[in-house]
Amino acid sequence: MRTKTVGWLAGAAMALTSLTVWSVTPTEGLADGLEPAVLSGEVDVGDSIAALGAWRFQAGDTLAIEGRLGHHTLPTAQASETYVYLQVKAPTDRQATKPAPLDLAIVIDRSGSMSGKRLRNAVDAARGMVRRLRDGDVVSVITYNTKTETLVPATSISADTRDQIVSQISGIQAAGDTCISCAIETGMQALAVRDGMIKRMLLLSDGEATAGVRDVAGFRSLAERARAQGLPISSVGVDVDYNERIMTTIAQQSNGRHYFVESASGLTNIFDQELESLVKTVAMGVELRLDLAPDVRLLDVFDRSFTREGSTIVVPLGGFARGDERTLLAKVSLRPGVAGQQPVARVQMVYDDLVTGVHSESAGQLLAFMSSDPAKVPELDAQVAGRLGRSETAATLKRANRLFAAGDYEGAVRALASKRAELSERKKTAGRAAPEPKRAAVEADFDRQLAALDAANAAFAKPSRTAAGMARSARSPAARNRTRAGRAQVRRNAADAFAMSF
Repeated sequence: MRTKTVGWLAGAAMALTSLTVWSVTPTEGLADGLEPAVLSGEVDVGDSIAALGAWRFQAGDTLAIEGRLGHHTLPTAQASETYVYLQVKAPTDRQATKPAPLDLAIVIDRSGSMSGKRLRNAVDAARGMVRRLRDGDVVSVITYNTKTETLVPATSISADTRDQIVSQISGIQAAGDTCISCAIETGMQALAVRDGMIKRMLLLSDGEATAGVRDVAGFRSLAERARAQGLPISSVGVDVDYNERIMTTIAQQSNGRHYFVESASGLTNIFDQELESLVKTVAMGVELRLDLAPDVRLLDVFDRSFTREGSTIVVPLGGFARGDERTLLAKVSLRPGVAGQQPVARVQMVYDDLVTGVHSESAGQLLAFMSSDPAKVPELDAQVAGRLGRSETAATLKRANRLFAAGDYEGAVRALASKRAELSERKKTAGRAAPEPKRAAVEADFDRQLAALDAANAAFAKPSRTAAGMARSARSPAARNRTRAGRAQVRRNAADAFAMSF
């Protein structure tokens, strides 16, 4: 065994030295007669750590983290690939003893296309949110078209200011083009002033960026800057003409949320969801650190931005409200090794705990078992298979969107059908492999993916039912993707794909 690996294992062992052992049980199906201890108990590593087995662990308190490998056993004779899967949950029964005040920037598109009902509904939703903010919360209201206007500078909510802010919002008028990046920059400046608050930018748009940054790469860079400053952006696409790739990129890269609102009347509900999430925040600045063992190489991190510090992968997850759940899936390769335990990764989660009022930390480690018998290598873990499926299904929905937008309806439908067939088979395998307590959740995960594929397929495969629509389809291969129904489905697909990345 290499010297570096011995040192890594020693470090993992030290992390467990103060663990109280409650029971010792053989783990089934492990390689070469190995029977590692399955431990349950606690150790003081900021919060807690409970080891369920070498290839999986659970830890945490205000935030619970579960880690597992895609395969608990791997072959010794050849390089092999597996997955590191981390699931972070905020229990629903936790709440901050002293909720932190909110610092909210409401950013509203007032370009010409927002005139009429869209802008009226956006204004009504914003006014309603201000009325429900608590005294001591801070709100900024920024409007934008070709340029931005700070309609309401950062103002603390009180009995004296609430009605004044509502009145100022009521006077928004629509005109001009759309500079989304200008609005984000102004919103970031408004949120960067105060510390110790729960921050969020709520960004509304109904169209394409026609000024400032206009490409996905540029918005990705802008959103990453916001994330680095702890400023998540929740993007709201209104109606069916906004750029779904840009709006989902902004939300994903900043650790915000993304919403598709087909009718502007749904904006009030979205504002309510955002406010409810903010006031239920229990953790801020959540960060996962994945330290890979010397013989392990990172191949991919799915759906999340990350940075590298040597062998450590750092993934920021932002804030968590009660009931929130987020995941990390990384694909790794291991070199051939000798039979027995082989370290894969150490995991650390750090965050500001608003329930206890302290900076908290949870940790765990994942080790695979190397076997000289290929028959002992199991199928992919059922929960990991479900999460991998979500990432692949999201990619398929995005690919189908691109094909549909290009007028290749048959190609879009084929891509969706192919993924559906593959996913149906994977669901059967995962359902058989899942332990009884997890089976229903695993199958529900696959059913959700299948439903999204079916909805997309039904919309993309359906030609216009009217004689005029059929005539247009016959004249133009791109006519169907210009219908309202087609454009709406593209936006729904993007929203579904975003949700699956969590």
